[in-house]
Amino acid sequence: MPAWNPHDLTIQFNRAKTYNWLAAFQKAATDYGFPMEVLLGVASRETNMNNIVGDGGHGYGIMQIDDRSFADWCHSGQWKDVAAGIDKGAFVLNQKRQQVIDGQGKNLQVGGVSFQGVANLDPHDLLRISIAAYNSGLWAYCSFSQGLDPDARTTGHDYSMDTLKRAEILKSLLA
Repeated sequence: MPAWNPHDLTIQFNRAKTYNWLAAFQKAATDYGFPMEVLLGVASRETNMNNIVGDGGHGYGIMQIDDRSFADWCHSGQWKDVAAGIDKGAFVLNQKRQQVIDGQGKNLQVGGVSFQGVANLDPHDLLRISIAAYNSGLWAYCSFSQGLDPDARTTGHDYSMDTLKRAEILKSLLA
């Protein structure tokens, strides 16, 4: 991911504001129990808040929903509706969070690797692992459970930390 600065995020935020996307981010945040700035941070990280097809043709919409996991949704054209894309992204992030919650203390497997999910995660670790899992799937939880950074297998090895840094700045723009 190319480097960014707060000015870049201001441009992205203003685009979302101009196109009236902030209401969709707020609705998805409320519906799925995430801070709005986290969803904005994911959209910023994924597409710089542009509604595009990316990731070698596999990522659809502002939140880059992967057609290898959600083929019907992506190929239906629903991704062209930014509000639907934001909602789908929040749904996927929630799905990842629930997968981690359900795996706490259990023996799990990903890609042929077995691990025991760390139990009793604090809210910050749960959020960070969930954000990393948005990018790398259950590998984020596997890494964390093995004492590694949950970003160890994410794009750029910094997905959740970068997203949370973006979210922090975006939160200040919401004020």
